[in-house]
Amino acid sequence: MGFEVFEHTADVGIRVYGGSLAELLQNAALALLSLITETESVRPVEEVVFEAEAETGEELLIKMLSEILYIHQVRKMVFCEADIELTGGYRLKGRLKGEKIDPGRHEILLDIKAATYHNLKIKRVNDKFMAEIVFDI
Repeated sequence: MGFEVFEHTADVGIRVYGGSLAELLQNAALALLSLITETESVRPVEEVVFEAEAETGEELLIKMLSEILYIHQVRKMVFCEADIELTGGYRLKGRLKGEKIDPGRHEILLDIKAATYHNLKIKRVNDKFMAEIVFDI
């Protein structure tokens, strides 16, 4: 597993790992999906594609997570799969697979309002990338 959840006062945080920036972003996306709902209950019947671009890795991470939250909230969807691909510099293309929220099958675990920059820094730890992300709930 490329992430772990940690408590943060009234919010929730994730500690994410990856062998590369792309893998770190992928694991952050998957961690966010698992905070929203039990991903095992979601069928990958619809695909949503998005893009994000930034000046730094930290900014790209927040933009990506914010876009996933926006798609979840506006389209009223939950997702079980995320594929994140760096397309050059700090630019990415993301693909989410999931379905419309079905209250009979999908329990919303956390109502996440936003990904924050609070203490956000992507660091190298040994041979891996690591980041801690705090979400407003």
